[in-house]
This record gives sequence, structure tokens and C-alpha cells, in this order.
Amino acid sequence: MKTIQFGLAENYDSGRNCDVATNALKAVEVHNSEASSKMWYHIGTVNGATVNWGNSKSYSNGYNPSIAINDGNTVVEVHETSNVFTNTMYYKVGNLNGSSIDWGSDHSYDSGKQPSVAINNNGTVVEVHKSQSYNDLYYRVGKIDGTKIKWGNSHKYDSGVTPSVSINNNGIVVEVHKSQTYASLYYRVGQIDGNSIKWGSSHKYQSGVKPSIGITDNGDVIEVHESEGLTGLWQLAGRINETEISWGSSSNFDSGSTPKTDTSFDGNTSIQVHEGSLYKLWYSNSRLMDTANFIGNLLPFISNLPLKKMVFPATHDTGMYAGGLAGRTQDLNLYEQLSSGARYFDLRLDGNLNIRHGIVYGPKLKSVLESIKQFYDEGHKELSILKFSHFDNFSESSYSKMRNDINKYLGPWLFKELPKGVNRLADITMGTYLNSGGKILIVVDGDWAINYPETGYWVYRDWDSKTPEKGDLTVYDEYSDTTDLNKMINGQLTDLKKFNGKCDNNSQVPCDLFLLSWTLTPITAVWEYSKSANRVLGDEMMQHLTPNSYGYFTNLLYLDYFQYARPAFIASILLKSYNNLKIVEQDTFVFADNN
Repeated sequence: MKTIQFGLAENYDSGRNCDVATNALKAVEVHNSEASSKMWYHIGTVNGATVNWGNSKSYSNGYNPSIAINDGNTVVEVHETSNVFTNTMYYKVGNLNGSSIDWGSDHSYDSGKQPSVAINNNGTVVEVHKSQSYNDLYYRVGKIDGTKIKWGNSHKYDSGVTPSVSINNNGIVVEVHKSQTYASLYYRVGQIDGNSIKWGSSHKYQSGVKPSIGITDNGDVIEVHESEGLTGLWQLAGRINETEISWGSSSNFDSGSTPKTDTSFDGNTSIQVHEGSLYKLWYSNSRLMDTANFIGNLLPFISNLPLKKMVFPATHDTGMYAGGLAGRTQDLNLYEQLSSGARYFDLRLDGNLNIRHGIVYGPKLKSVLESIKQFYDEGHKELSILKFSHFDNFSESSYSKMRNDINKYLGPWLFKELPKGVNRLADITMGTYLNSGGKILIVVDGDWAINYPETGYWVYRDWDSKTPEKGDLTVYDEYSDTTDLNKMINGQLTDLKKFNGKCDNNSQVPCDLFLLSWTLTPITAVWEYSKSANRVLGDEMMQHLTPNSYGYFTNLLYLDYFQYARPAFIASILLKSYNNLKIVEQDTFVFADNN
């Protein structure tokens, strides 16, 4: 099933009551001033994993604006009156014209509060709102007519508060709202029928408040909402099946309040905005992806790419998701990390086969292997790399037990032999790795795999090792060793610029992969430091979409609390750009043209 990863957002303005709409190329955002009824809009150009926002422009007065845009760049906006005593609602129709919108006049169309609006490419408009006096919910269907809308009658359809609506080009409408009494969220699916909607039943789907919804032409939906408590903002995706939605799991993506979201009709552009403290407004963009099958869906078109041409999300101190917060670097177990798109894992063991970092303990190796087995038992055609290192108080017996456990749980998926004529793991193509199903590449630091050889256990070497020639896989891996964000960014990007694909102590040995260590290194409280790094990864990577002067590029996006950086989304963009692939995703399949 497809998921959505919005991750930690970036600040784009200040204000309140924000909303957003998007098509494949453009985003339009509206909001109120911090302390007045003045309303403003932004136009943004979608640029991969970021949005280049233009200047904010004032356009009207009112409260709680809602915005919608279609592929023809027709924009519809609705809002409450600036006169709080009348409860009148107004709409505006406009056309996006370069860096501004050519707006029509404000037109009153109904009484009520909390309006939400949607438009499709046929010019059909759907609006929902709450009664001005009661918790009754109403909708209207209309049709664009120049700079006006020909509205049908207003119809009551449910009870509740804070409704949100979206429509696709097939006339399918999806609506979400909060219960009028409890922190329960409900949805309805309907079909446009003239000036009315044939609704299905109302279904509870989550707990929370202030939901927002978007729908694609394929019937995929994305939703965001605020927790009823203090845990922040949540995201989930689902698929419409007649008048019901099959939902995936919800996940936290940021802190803040009053999130709003939209997605393009093709599902390749999704965006969310929300309010933060001190009237700051935040955004992030992403797209619907089947992250659990990140590589498998691309395989028909990357089968000839060798491992050294790939881009993988990677997790630093992979196993430190359990135990106390002091040493925690992730909050997903290995099954969840794999399902979220991670494909390179940093596993550090002691002699008792505990995952650990320094004096802090994580789970047992057995628990990690069970999670990985759970993922591969589901049949995913994915390649993952498990790097084992550090080996505190290790012995021959420890290593033997480690191999026995790995063989027991992961044996069917271990990659064991180099193909004829290929000398390095990084030169093997993705098609070769995955021609018979999912595979796991075990690489072992130090000399354990040399002194106690066994097929399926390969030798790992860092780029600055004294003996790189012994490595089956060599990786440039230099951590920042700082808590200063700018120092980390400059250091890692300078290393990337200088990377020439050679090992430091023996230039005859290729350095196979470049690991971008996008991590800050505090003594404790990794979560608080990781947030600043993860927020800016997308923006920084969009400035480095071509190989360096030596022809090399980032292969591994190495992260703490990795899912908050949107790594599968960013990796897919980098993979496409670095290898000049023309990739278009439709429904659950990926199409590409390598010419």
C-alpha cells in the first residue's frame, strides 16, 4: 500500500488559519495575518523535495480561508466574512498567472463557518461548511462560470465540526470531519450527481481533531490531523473502495496545530502546511509512495544499474530504537524501517549479541533479525545491506553465534556469490541481485569474515582503512562530530564535492559508495538535534542533483530518526536525477524511459 512521508517541515511565513492546494507543478497557500482579518496568498513552484515560495500578497479580508486549484491553474477560494456578527461566507475565483493570481470579486454564497473547498479539471466545485449556530454540516456543488460559480442548493449531510473536502476528475468526493462531541474523526465517500452528491455512510477512522484530506484520480487519499493530546501532527494514506476507504497506519510527522493538506490528481505532488508557535507557518512536500517496495517497483527500469549507482535511505545506529531515550537514535524497529524505505543498516554488536552504542544497550540481535525476517517473509523484492561493526568484547564464539542466528533467520535471502566476471559487490547490477527475489547483503567490519570465512559474509572497509584491498565493499563514511548544523552541512557537502571514488590509503582500490552522514553528534538527546538536520535535508539535496566533478554522488542518506527526513522520497528524486532516468509513477506501478 502507498504511504505518505511529510517529515519535519520548514518555516515559510508567519500568520494563522493557513490552507494549501497543489497541482503537479504549483502550490497555492492562503492564511490570515497574525492579528487581523487581512488574508494573504503565496504561489510556490514545486522543486523536487522543496517548494520555492514567492512573496506573500494580500488579496481580501475575512477569516478561515480555504483554497483549491486544478491542473488548468483555476483557483477557487472561500472564507468567512470579516464581520463576525453576520456569519456570511464568500468565494473568489481566480487564475494563476505567473507569480500572482488574477482574482475576481468576492461573492457571498451562504451562511456558515469553517468552509472548505475543492475543484477538479472539469470546473466542478464542492464546498463544505458547518452551520453558523449548530454542529450541522452542509455541502454545495457548483460549476465555474468565468469568475463566478453557479451553485446548486445547500444540503445537510452530517453532524460535526471542522470539515474538509476533496474531489477528483472522476467526480469522486471524499470528506472528513471531527465528531461534534468527541475527538473522533469520520469520513464519507460520495459521487457527484448533478448539483448533489450521492454519499456513502459515515465511518469513524481515527482519533484526533482538525482533519484535512486530499484525493487522486486513482482513488488514493492522504489525510493529516492534529492529535487530541500533545503528540503533534499525524499523517496517513488510504485507498477508496466504493464508498469505503482502506487505511494504512497513521504516523507522527511533526509538532504543531491545524494541519492542512492537498495532493495533485496524479499523486506525484503532495503538500501540507500547519501552524506552529509564535504564529510561524510551516510546510513540507512529498508524494504518495509504496516505500515498502521502493526498489522492487523501479526494478524493470534500474535493473542494469550497479549498486554503486543507487541511492538508499540509511539508518545510523540502526538498532538503537529500544532502551532509554539517552542513547536512542531511531524510533522504528527493523521491520518498520524497511517498510518505510530504509535499505542500509548500521548494526553494532557486543559479545553477548546485544545491539549497543557505547554503554547504552538496545535490543538483542535475535529481535532485530526477527523483524527483518518478517519483512522478507512478505515477499518484498528489495535489496538491503546489513553492516555489522564495533564488536565490543567479541570472540570467535560470539562471531559463530552471530552467523548461526543470521543463517537461521535470514539464510534464504543472503547474497552469497559474485557473478562471473564481476570482482566487487558495488559493480553487481540490481537486476542480478534481485533476479530471484529479495536479497540481503551482509558486510562485516574488521577481519572476522576473513579469519572465519563463510559464503554470504562479505568484508567491509571504510574508505580510510589501512587495508582497503581486503574489502568486498568500501564506503566513504566520515561523521560530522559536531552539534553545529551549519558545520555539519558544510563539512558533509565539502566531502561530497571532493569525493573521487578512491580509498585514502590505496588509490588503486575503489571507494564504492559515498555515505552522507547527515547526523549531529550530541552526547545525549539525539532526537532534539536530529530535527534540525532532518528538516533541511530535502532543501539541501535539491541543490545537489548532479554528480560531482569526478562523476560521483551520494549513495547513502545516513540519518537519525530517519523517517522524519522523507528519505525514500528524496532518494527517489536523487536516483532519477543522478542517472538521468525519466520516471513517472502511476497507480502502484512505475514507468520509466532510460533513453
